[in-house]
Amino acid sequence: MPRCHLPPRSIRQPGNPRRRYSLAMPLWLAAPLLAAPILLAGCASWSSWPSHDDPHQEPRAAALPLKKIPRSIELETRFVQIRFDPTDPDQLQSMWQWVDETVLPPETRKVLYHNGLRIGKAAQLDRLVGKLDSLQSAQPPDVVAEFLSSVSVSSHQSEGSKTIPMRLGKRYELPVRLPVQGDQVVIIHEEPQPVGQTLRDPQFLLAVTPQPGSSAAQIRLRVRPEIQHGDMQQDWVQGDAALRIDVRRQSWSLDAMEFELIGGEGDLFVISETADRKGLGTEMFGGKNVDQMEQQTVLLIRIANVPTPAEKL
Repeated sequence: MPRCHLPPRSIRQPGNPRRRYSLAMPLWLAAPLLAAPILLAGCASWSSWPSHDDPHQEPRAAALPLKKIPRSIELETRFVQIRFDPTDPDQLQSMWQWVDETVLPPETRKVLYHNGLRIGKAAQLDRLVGKLDSLQSAQPPDVVAEFLSSVSVSSHQSEGSKTIPMRLGKRYELPVRLPVQGDQVVIIHEEPQPVGQTLRDPQFLLAVTPQPGSSAAQIRLRVRPEIQHGDMQQDWVQGDAALRIDVRRQSWSLDAMEFELIGGEGDLFVISETADRKGLGTEMFGGKNVDQMEQQTVLLIRIANVPTPAEKL
């Protein structure tokens, strides 16, 4: 690199005039001198990265594989609404010949039946779907089988289909109808005598909690009917990581009617009211549509996905 040589400073003799020397240099010479430290620093930084041509460099660590997103338990729910025919009150009951109700213990079935509820597991799915299709004259024939379209009749009942991702041990709420406006007397048939309450703006729902099954391919669904009512209330609850504020209404939990559904991927369960249309069953799955026509609702719950142990990792 070119250097700038300065002449030696002379010693001024008495009587001699002071000589001034200029340190100015041409611009073309000053620019490289100013840029040299920057270039050297930059070279030092670049040289810290390993070169692909350097045979002595350490091999790079292999790129980490993308983390696989674990699959969750999934339930598909479908509300099938059927216009009630007063001249044929048993029209829905014919579908129960394709449903296995013995999946529940006799004692549980008895309690549910006294409150107007029937529950079972589809034994012959094709025949059950065909029967429900025939009872839905306003629906395409494959709507129940494929869970594709929405219910065409508007009402106070929940409508359409929904997929619910779940985690083991976590509670999920499945509303079966919209809140009923005003005060309503709800009577539950329990032993030794019925119990009744006057509830304001009640909403009927099913609380569902998945639990591990006897094998990796099965899950147990713990289902409990509940009635939420009254005004919203604020409370602190334990979340996944810390306490959180939970705002909800009061809840009447019907523990005596809790039941358990055990199944694997693809199994379908049926919940509806009894033929004599009474009690909680009618409150949850009966009622009228916007045309004030009596109707019945059938709730279908299908286990859409049960992750394998490898998929849970």
